[in-house]
Amino acid sequence: MRIGLVRHFKVNCPHKRMMTSEEFRKWSEKYEHSRVIKKPVEMYGIEWDVCYSSDLPRAVTTAREVYSGNIQVDKLLREVDNAPFIHLERLRLPFEVWHVCGRLAWLFRSKSQPETIRGTRRRINRFLDKIDWSKENVLIVFHGFMLYNFQRELRKRGFCGKRVRHVKNGFLYEYIRE
Repeated sequence: MRIGLVRHFKVNCPHKRMMTSEEFRKWSEKYEHSRVIKKPVEMYGIEWDVCYSSDLPRAVTTAREVYSGNIQVDKLLREVDNAPFIHLERLRLPFEVWHVCGRLAWLFRSKSQPETIRGTRRRINRFLDKIDWSKENVLIVFHGFMLYNFQRELRKRGFCGKRVRHVKNGFLYEYIRE
């Protein structure tokens, strides 16, 4: 069995270098509805039997570009929210600090994050438990941080594939189980 994971295309949503927590939150909301920058994706001639996609527009748009059949949209594949890790009205930090610290807050189970690490893993496993395992080639189109966490759960289920640390937009990652 083969599972293909694709992160959505790059999102056209520039950001300021320095921002407050409120500006980071507003940018995150804008990002959810911004357009993607389409590009060709190498699918290596694989005939995918089924395609699942996150319900967020950037993932659905990408799925439509890489898969010609019926796409099964599932909110369980949504990206892990990345909320500001602290709320101080005048504190301005680089965008990257807000982003990385939000992910660290998720990892360390901070109450600042809407979802816990356990919640994310539970969501991934709920999705994996309900997909159609009778299909030989399953394509999943979703988000970077979700993909990063998803590969761990696939390994637990006996899949082999490249360990991805930095997830590229519009790139196919394959995982195989004999």
